[in-house]
Amino acid sequence: MTEPATKPRRVDASMSLLNNLMAHPIDEGYAVAARTQQDGKPVRSRHKVLLAAAALVLGFLLAVAAAQNYRSAPEAEKQRKELITRITQADTRLNGLRTDQVRLADEVRGLQAGGLTSADDGAALQQKLDDLELQTGAIAVTGPGLKVVVNDAKDADKEGRLLDVDLQQLVNGLWTAGAEAIAVNGHRLTSMTAIRSAGSAITVDYSSLTPPYTVLAIGDTGTLPARFAQSSGGQWVQYLVSNFDVRMTITTEDSLLVPADATIALRYAKVGGSK
Repeated sequence: MTEPATKPRRVDASMSLLNNLMAHPIDEGYAVAARTQQDGKPVRSRHKVLLAAAALVLGFLLAVAAAQNYRSAPEAEKQRKELITRITQADTRLNGLRTDQVRLADEVRGLQAGGLTSADDGAALQQKLDDLELQTGAIAVTGPGLKVVVNDAKDADKEGRLLDVDLQQLVNGLWTAGAEAIAVNGHRLTSMTAIRSAGSAITVDYSSLTPPYTVLAIGDTGTLPARFAQSSGGQWVQYLVSNFDVRMTITTEDSLLVPADATIALRYAKVGGSK
């Protein structure tokens, strides 16, 4: 009895998986999609549908937001104008109160002078009082001095804009040079005055100023200009002028008026004489 002949075994039978990959390199799903596109009937992807739906929703939301902004713009502009009006009214009222304060202070000063004239040493006391008021900034001062006007650069970027520290350096330079009284944009500087910044504005005595900044300094015009130029404050401002196009003009004036500090108030008093 003869045994049936066995089918000869392929030499690469152990590599059936690799052979299958070589024979069918493209997945059947990809092949079907490729055949469909070749027939002129592209398959619509689910991702494309979702993307189109998201684009429609986003466009709708943007349109709604634009419509709301358009409707609310007149109301926002109205509120802005009302706020500006309130600020202007408050500033006007503050200036009026300061004017009244100066007037009342002058009235009190006149009454004081009248009372001192009746005393034996009234003239000496009045002179001492005048000197103290001059030093504290309680009275206005007139006399010769320097007028310094500083401004931002014409093309004022961040570096070409004056800061509170720049104004502080300028003022300190004038004090060092021998100034007896100083005012910035009409605000008298005293030992209680602060020069600070509030946002992009410089404040003097808590009042916001806008450039240009006019600094009046009463003092000896024969020595004040040169001593200011040699001071650290004068050199600081000159550095800004030379390197950052900050603008500065200095003129010598025969007569300047530095107003009194309207916010100053008597804090301490002592009665002299024998006990």
